[in-house]
Amino acid sequence: MERRPATVAGMTQSLSGIGGDEEIELEELVPNRDRLIADACELAGGANRDLVERYWRLVPDEELIDHSPADMLRSTIEHAHLAQQRLPGELKFEVSTGGEGHTSITIVTDDMPFLVDSMTAALASEGLDIHLLVHPQIVVTRDRDGQLDAVHPTVDADDAGPGQIVESWMRINVDRVRDDAASATLEEAIRHVLTDVRHVNDDWPKLRDQALSLADELLEAKLPVPEKDITDTVELLRWLAADNFTLVGYREYELVNGEYLQAVPGTGLGILNKESTQQRALSSMTPEAYAKALEQRLLIITKANSRATVHRTAYLDYIGIKTFDIAGNVTGEKRFLGLFGSGAYLHSVRELPVIRRKVAEVIERSGLSPRSHSGKDLMEILETYPRDELFQISTNELHAIAMGVLRLAGRRQLKLFLRKDAYGRFISCMVYLPRDRFTTANRLKMQEILTQELNGIGVDYTTRVSESTLARVHFIVRTDPTHPPVDINVDAITEQLSDATRLWADDFRLVLERKVGEAQEKQLFARYIDAYPQTYKDEQTPYEAVKDIAKLELVDSPGELALHLFVRRPNNADLRFKVFRYGEPMLLS
Repeated sequence: MERRPATVAGMTQSLSGIGGDEEIELEELVPNRDRLIADACELAGGANRDLVERYWRLVPDEELIDHSPADMLRSTIEHAHLAQQRLPGELKFEVSTGGEGHTSITIVTDDMPFLVDSMTAALASEGLDIHLLVHPQIVVTRDRDGQLDAVHPTVDADDAGPGQIVESWMRINVDRVRDDAASATLEEAIRHVLTDVRHVNDDWPKLRDQALSLADELLEAKLPVPEKDITDTVELLRWLAADNFTLVGYREYELVNGEYLQAVPGTGLGILNKESTQQRALSSMTPEAYAKALEQRLLIITKANSRATVHRTAYLDYIGIKTFDIAGNVTGEKRFLGLFGSGAYLHSVRELPVIRRKVAEVIERSGLSPRSHSGKDLMEILETYPRDELFQISTNELHAIAMGVLRLAGRRQLKLFLRKDAYGRFISCMVYLPRDRFTTANRLKMQEILTQELNGIGVDYTTRVSESTLARVHFIVRTDPTHPPVDINVDAITEQLSDATRLWADDFRLVLERKVGEAQEKQLFARYIDAYPQTYKDEQTPYEAVKDIAKLELVDSPGELALHLFVRRPNNADLRFKVFRYGEPMLLS
C-alpha cells in the first residue's frame, strides 16, 4: 500500500521546487538571523512556515550568514523527509557531502539529555569543526508502524499531549569529509555515541537505584574495613545519586579462583550493558596495583582508561566498591562509571563526601590554626585543588603536597609534585611556576618533558592562573601499565622544567644578584628590566646586560658618553661597538 507523505496541515512541498529548476528571485540577503528566518518562512508559505520558524529559531546569527532562505527551507524539508518513518527508540541519521560545501549530518531520534553535548564532543574528537548546529525539539504524531502522521511545530516540548512524541532533529554541518573511508568512520562514531546516549538514558533510573540500594546494603553488612570507610562510601553513593555525578555505567565483577576478575552476567547497565566474557588476570598488574586490588579497603576512586562518549570526552571517573567473604578476602567489585557533576566543583571541600574527611585530617596534621594567616593559606590551597584529585588522592599524599605548596609561600620558583595512580594508568603532575612564566610555549615544553621522562602515551592538562604569584598547571600523563616508568627522579625533572621555562628576566635577576648582592639587585632590577627593549634582550645575554649596567651607571651627566669596542666570540673577526649616553637615545647614521 502506498503511503502519502506526512503533512504539517497538508505539507506536500517537494524538494525539486525549492531553488532547483525554478528561478526564485529574492531580495538582496542581509546577514541577520531574524530577517533570514522571516524570508525562509515566507518562501515556505502555508503551514510549513511554522516548521521553518521552529527549526531555525535558536541558531546563532553568525552560523546563518552563508545561508539563503532557499537553503534554509531546503534543509528543513530534507529533514522532514528523513523523519517520515521512525519506530520508537530508533535512531535515524544521514551523512552527506555534496558539491564543494561542508559535510552535513542529519539526525532524527527521541529527545533525551546529553544529545547535543555528546555529539559536539564526538565531532571534536574526530577533529571536525562545527559550522552549523541546528537542534530543535519537534513534537510529532506517528502510527504504530512509525509512519509520520503529523508534525506539530507550534507545540512546545513541555506541552506535548497524549500520543505525541518529542523528537530531537539535529542538523550539523562540519568540515568536508573527503573520502568514503572517512565518512564510514564518522558514521560509526555517530552511531556509537548516540547508542551510548540511549543506553545511559534508558538505564538512568536503574543506575541511580543501584547506587542507593548498595548504600543501604553496606549499612547492614559486616565488613572487614574501618567504620569510617563504610560511612564515607555510603555518603558518597547517596551523594552521587542526588545528581552530583553523571552515571553512565555499572557492572559487577567477581574474583575467580583468586586470579581473574570476571564480569557477572546480567549486571551491566548503561554503557556497560553488553555482556562481557573478558577476564583480567591480577598477575598482569604491577605489584603496587596487585596489592591495591586485594587490600582490605572498601572504596576505590580513580580514572578509567577510556574516555566518556556521553556528555563530555573527559576520562571516566571510576568508583569501585569491593566485596568480601566472611574471612575478609576480596571476592569482587561493584563498579560505577561516570563523570563528577557541577556539585563536586561548586561546593566547599568541607561539604563533599570522602574529601571532607581528608581535608580535616590534613588541617589537623598541619598544626595550624584555621584563623591564622598560614591556616587560611592552607585552606585556600585545599579549596582550589583539583577536585578529581581530591577524590582520588590519599590523605598522606594530600598532606605532603599541600604543605609543600604552602612552603612555597609565593616564592618565584618552579615546583613539581607527582602522584602515581595505584593501577599504573596515569601519573598526576602538579606544576607550580611563576605566573609570568606560564605561556603556551612553556606549557608545551613542560608537556614534552613530562611525557618523555614518564614514558607517557598521552597528556591532558588543566590550568589555574589567579592573582597569586604562582600559576598551576595540572598534567595527567597517561602511562602503559605494562611498561611503567622506573626510577623517577623528581628533582631532575623539576630542574629540566625550570630550565625549559626560564625567562630572560629570571636569569638577569640571578646574574645581577650574584654580582651586586640581594639588596642592590632589587633596586637595579626594577630600574633596568623594562628599560632594555625586546630587541636588546633577543641579542644580548643577561650576563652581558649586567656588564652594560656597570657602564650605564657611570654615565650620569647630560651629554656624557661611554664607548665599548669588543669581539663577541674568540676567533671571530667581527667587531662590536656599543655607545652609552645619558639622556635621549642616539640616532645612528
